[in-house]
Amino acid sequence: MNMMRLLSLSVGAALVLACNAEDPELDSAAEEALDTAADAAVCPDVSGTLVDRSLAITDPTVLAKFSFSRVMNRIRVTANAGATPATLPIFQAWMGTFGDTATTGNCTAANVDPNDYGLVCPRTAEAQLASVNPFAANATTTFLPVAVMNRLDLAPTNGSNCGEYRIIYAMNSSALNGRGFIIFEGTLPNPTPAAGADACLPVAQFWQGLSADASATSRANKLEKFFITGGAVAGFPALVNAAHYGLLDQGAAARNPGQIRTNMFIDFNEWHLREFKTRRKCTNVADAATCSLSFDHVTVKANPAEELFAGTHTKSSAFVTNFVNQVPLLARNNLNTIAMKPQDQFNEFESSAQTGNVIYKNFENAAIRTAIQTKLTAMGSTLTVNNILDRATTQTCGGCHQHSNGQALGGGKTWPSSGTFVHVDEGGGLSTALTGTFLPHRLTVLESFINNRCDGSVAPAAAAGMTLGGGEEGAAN
Repeated sequence: MNMMRLLSLSVGAALVLACNAEDPELDSAAEEALDTAADAAVCPDVSGTLVDRSLAITDPTVLAKFSFSRVMNRIRVTANAGATPATLPIFQAWMGTFGDTATTGNCTAANVDPNDYGLVCPRTAEAQLASVNPFAANATTTFLPVAVMNRLDLAPTNGSNCGEYRIIYAMNSSALNGRGFIIFEGTLPNPTPAAGADACLPVAQFWQGLSADASATSRANKLEKFFITGGAVAGFPALVNAAHYGLLDQGAAARNPGQIRTNMFIDFNEWHLREFKTRRKCTNVADAATCSLSFDHVTVKANPAEELFAGTHTKSSAFVTNFVNQVPLLARNNLNTIAMKPQDQFNEFESSAQTGNVIYKNFENAAIRTAIQTKLTAMGSTLTVNNILDRATTQTCGGCHQHSNGQALGGGKTWPSSGTFVHVDEGGGLSTALTGTFLPHRLTVLESFINNRCDGSVAPAAAAGMTLGGGEEGAAN
């Protein structure tokens, strides 16, 4: 993309802001957007990005801005749900979904595991969290922030959003045994989607610019604005908002992107991962006072049930056709872009990092193995059927977090290792998979995205349905 086109798009974004303002004069955000646009047209190439400032931040000064109570309260307030109870009942109802009590939305609800893939219900160990108060001043069980993550690489190439930005919490408890993590994975909306991914340039520049800021206090204040208070990037909202975590509003046809994931090992029972999205429920949609907020248990993406591979489920035949379409994605040569995006009807509601239900090569079914081999032959690939099935395992939560550590994938590729069930531990330690494979790729994506739009060259053509990082839009990561 040339610089003049970028300037035009950026100025257009600013004018949209101005036209939407009540004052016919440019408001401060629009003026800042114009200034940013002018700067962007002559912005220099970037390099020397620091992972620990711009991609995976574990600095205690920064993390102090992101207490669990502050983020939960912010989600509650932004839900625009007048009938929503205090934050504690919302949290406890959410944790209650691990149980099989009469609580609405628990793991026996009709919309949870409707295909009978075999969700473990109840998870008695995790259900204990439904009776704790992590917000109390003298709380014996708390969730502490251990990392903030930049996932600009997950932004779709069409610019429908500007990526995911994550806050990771680890359980700290003197009352409960085991380990537990909660990851808030908010999607940042693009306020000018007609401008495509180019409109996300100021966001990329914000994150890359943190590398040049030597002050941890200054970086903390900037990230506080980006996530909580707003104003970090002109024209963009604060990231932490109920709408950015998969919100399904009453009457809406589809959910927003974004989610919250849990990685639990309470009482050292069984490492498993689940996924949740926010929901705003109303008695009267026109009256916010009748609305409430909940965290809905949803499918874990890219985690097809083992029964589908084994051929023992009524949906197995349909799944074979769907999975064969994933083979070219799984056969990619770059570990960062290997992907699998099965239809959601095939996904389970939890992914185990200890039981072998995602080690798909262990489930014999001649129909799917034949179909995979036929596809590989047509592609001219030297990968084996087991290579493809092992690659599918890497895309599941349980696989990426444990089962696939050190797994040979064919084509000279080996899957990198997690940090024993986690990629960020309680002390902010990062897995070798992150430090050696995934973060270097994300750094390249961040710098290339900026440089392709600042040096006057033409940005590479972007394939539809892809992310800036080269993966599949909406696939697990």
